[in-house]
Amino acid sequence: MPSNKRDGGDRARRSNKNKRTRSLLSGDLYWYANKGVVWSGLGEKLALKLSKSVVSLALSDGHTVLYSFSGIAIEPLMFLTTASLARALKQHDNLKIEVRHEGNVVLGNLEKYDFDHEIAVVKITSSLDVHAVFLYNLFHYMPYCDVVSLGRDISGKLLATTGKLTPDSSRYEDSGYLMFSSCKLSEVFEGGPVFDFAGDFVGMNLVPSMEKSFFLPVRLISQRLQHFETSQQWAVFLARVNELKPERVEGRLTDIPRSYPEAHAVATNKERSDLEALGYPRPPASDMILVNTFEEHFGNVYGCGVWKQLCKGVRQKIRRSVVSLASFTGDKRFFACSGTFIDWGGIQDNECQTILTSACLVMNPNYPYDGRNKTVDGLRIQVLLPGMKRQEQREGTLIHYSLHYNVALVSVKTSCAVSLPVLRVVLEDLRLKSVAAVGRCFKSGDLMASIGTLEPYWSGPFDFKRLLYTTCRISKAGIGGPLVDAEGNYIGMNFYDRKVGNPVLLCNDIVDVLDHFKKGTAAELDSESVPRKRWPVPRPKWLNRGDRNGITESESRILDSGCPYGYLFGDIYILK
Repeated sequence: MPSNKRDGGDRARRSNKNKRTRSLLSGDLYWYANKGVVWSGLGEKLALKLSKSVVSLALSDGHTVLYSFSGIAIEPLMFLTTASLARALKQHDNLKIEVRHEGNVVLGNLEKYDFDHEIAVVKITSSLDVHAVFLYNLFHYMPYCDVVSLGRDISGKLLATTGKLTPDSSRYEDSGYLMFSSCKLSEVFEGGPVFDFAGDFVGMNLVPSMEKSFFLPVRLISQRLQHFETSQQWAVFLARVNELKPERVEGRLTDIPRSYPEAHAVATNKERSDLEALGYPRPPASDMILVNTFEEHFGNVYGCGVWKQLCKGVRQKIRRSVVSLASFTGDKRFFACSGTFIDWGGIQDNECQTILTSACLVMNPNYPYDGRNKTVDGLRIQVLLPGMKRQEQREGTLIHYSLHYNVALVSVKTSCAVSLPVLRVVLEDLRLKSVAAVGRCFKSGDLMASIGTLEPYWSGPFDFKRLLYTTCRISKAGIGGPLVDAEGNYIGMNFYDRKVGNPVLLCNDIVDVLDHFKKGTAAELDSESVPRKRWPVPRPKWLNRGDRNGITESESRILDSGCPYGYLFGDIYILK
């Protein structure tokens, strides 16, 4: 921007004491030099917070700056920006990346980039005083809501302009979910953030102009960053597979790696016994895959992705409140799911705490068609507490259940867990807000979370019409786990539908069920006069390797990797 316009803006502010700032609502481009200035419509505290999320990324050849972009802090040492930066680096040799923020300059390196998706990530070696944006607030932004675009020039000074979100009016049929902003931007804004007036991250500016600007939505950004993370994990995994891969000599396998005792041409008797102990059927033939297991992961494992965006207190609260449970008939596992420690005064034993979970843990799989046995008799319940190893499981006791609402309470002896309060909420306050579905895997103990939004009433394949629906993607391991908000507050219980996301029983209904449990009137919920509801859960089954029908994306990736062994990896068991 020419210096005379900036000086003119400064003179205008000095000339009128009552006009401490130029209104953001005007949509004018202006320099932000005085940190004490209150941005109209945002407030000083929020304005300062947003200003710490944007940096300047300069590509220099010695003392000459050839290119300049804006960047967005996504971690203390990581910055998101446009792929134009990566293209410029590819065209010129020996360029340095200088990350500039509020008078400080540090060197950076290009960590990752994707030209097809217009995204690049720069990593620095020494930290700056920045504020990382929350990448997993996957809101549905409506047209014509107010937004603010931020950028920094070569000197590191902050620029801001406001506008509104406008729908994409192109001829493409599937462009309805894409939007422009009416922010009038200069080129230096490319790679900078777009925020709404609540301070939530909306996206990254890509194509600036003085009329409107196209930006990359936060939903697509979070998906691409998770792809980077998953690709790196796959590279490590496949490299290890190649190291351990046995060589074939005259058609025979030799040097079978000890790391994979299951690596045989066909399944051994022990492997078949292990599968049966987990409640899985025997494979009918070799070269098949087992799907719909309780070991399938979802979202991000604790410590990665969305977990990094939550404050430490919220992470610790969730980690210490979510458990995994499994029911057994003898030594054979019947069902596995997640659960949540809750505040409930129905237990007199001070050494025990209460777990809220799904009644599928004990429900007869033929219910409601087999009315004689609503639950499976003689089940033994084991609880994997937070921080415990698998061999340190504790025995749980079923104290209440409702098959109509698919709710159960299990008590277990412990005093170290964090119990979450289950309180009524106002549904309208939750709609289209970011929520997380949380679950824990019984076999590995891994804690997982998937981000999405709460949608209107819709029960999908279920006939229980009180269910809500979220866009969170979970696996069978997440059944019975909690749906929480950004503060870790309990919102509801997750159920499972692999095609459309996960249905949720809202905490308002759970409060009613808990009241029936306390009053001893739970039988009314499952009485013969109450219509019986189905709670379908897909059963594990074996598929031929070439049959992709019903296979999840993660299962398909493992098939495509050409892994030569038979072993349980995350969510599937492959026989080769």
